[in-house]
Amino acid sequence: MAWHEAVQYALQKTHYDHGRWALTNPHLTTHISTEERITTRAPRKKGQRKSRKPIHSLRSVVSNLHLLVGVSSFARWPLTLHFFVPEPKKAWDNWLKAKETTPREGIKIMEDYEPDEGSNGTKSAEPWGIRALPLDYAPIKPYVEKAHNVVKFEREGNCVHCHEALESGQGLQPMCPHDGCEAMGHLDCWSKHALKGEPKEILLPLSCTCPSCGGKINWSDMMKELTLRVRGPKEVAKLLKKKRRTKKEIAAEAAAEEDI
Repeated sequence: MAWHEAVQYALQKTHYDHGRWALTNPHLTTHISTEERITTRAPRKKGQRKSRKPIHSLRSVVSNLHLLVGVSSFARWPLTLHFFVPEPKKAWDNWLKAKETTPREGIKIMEDYEPDEGSNGTKSAEPWGIRALPLDYAPIKPYVEKAHNVVKFEREGNCVHCHEALESGQGLQPMCPHDGCEAMGHLDCWSKHALKGEPKEILLPLSCTCPSCGGKINWSDMMKELTLRVRGPKEVAKLLKKKRRTKKEIAAEAAAEEDI
């Protein structure tokens, strides 16, 4: 495992664990400074050995969430915030409006609410909310297939940054995720390109622009495909495996051809 990948994995695990704990314990976490802290322990009553944990409200949770996604520990981490009911989203928007600000770069906002009942009083069978979240790599299948085919037929070409020839199947060589673009390059070159203008202590990029197609690239998307390609060949094979057609499908296809 290259140091870039090791650092990214370690930071991801650490940030996930710390972030989850920090959100449920905003009165204790060191990620929120004393000056910014808005949640404190409830006053200790007479005879109590310990002060009580604060009671969380929708407003306090949303306010602490805004604080945490903006602190230095998490500010550069690519996060997706999913809203499954309208009330928290409204509270989130009201906080932004009151502070006259916008969500920081790198955070995605997704909304997926329960569908309305149909005219006959029935609800849609389509999954929504947490049940609709993808648990596999299906959403990036076209991207995975594109990179797989380029590597399989040794069409890597030259690094899009330093223009040196890329050794097929050797080293870590991310590819642009945009449709129709097969630009590849050394991981070091991509990293240096994405970190231009950033302070020297910053290790993880947020995003960059592809030198070939000009499309914006989320660093986390590119690393997801690269990690799967390098460390999950079985998952790639499973993802790209073509489904067997049933006899019914073959017959329907043949009938359609006869009609033509």
